[in-house]
Amino acid sequence: MHFDGTFRFIGSVDPEPLVRAVEAIGDDAWLEHSYRQETFHPHRKTQTIPLIYDDDARHTDPTTWPRYAQIEPVLQPVLGKIRAANPPVGAKGDDGYFVRIILTRLNPHAWINRHRDGGDTLLRSHRNHLAITTNPLVEFEVGDEIRHIAPGEIWEINNRDEHAVRNKSDQARIHMILDYVVPGERIDDPDGVVFG
Repeated sequence: MHFDGTFRFIGSVDPEPLVRAVEAIGDDAWLEHSYRQETFHPHRKTQTIPLIYDDDARHTDPTTWPRYAQIEPVLQPVLGKIRAANPPVGAKGDDGYFVRIILTRLNPHAWINRHRDGGDTLLRSHRNHLAITTNPLVEFEVGDEIRHIAPGEIWEINNRDEHAVRNKSDQARIHMILDYVVPGERIDDPDGVVFG
């Protein structure tokens, strides 16, 4: 979603329960779903575990995958912070919803090339990144700003601006991406006004 700026800080949580929950899913899970990295060239060096996700990029009625139940109890503080940062529109606005939640792993010494996100649903949802496993040699670039997102930090990114990630370390970087929709929200996108 487009907004003025590049990064918007949402909040922080204790990353350790999430680290343990992701480790409990097991390493084989990273190899089960390859659609995202096979379909979207910038993500070819990543691996994905879908939690709430649909290959057809729908904007409503998302599919909740069985693994979501494993991680959902420790995810509640994150979900609450994102909801609080994006209240309903108007006095009688509908509550927002998560249209996608995925785990993404970027391998050591790998990168995600500069790109802009497109497609209807990505124009209309708040793209939040939660750092789970990372280190200071991982750089996240949006527009002309580069930052390291520390473990437990939640940042919304302006995914309509060019963005890239570089993992200069010997360790994999694991983020959770949470796309949140506020129904009826007006979005002043560079390509025209859209509504959540």
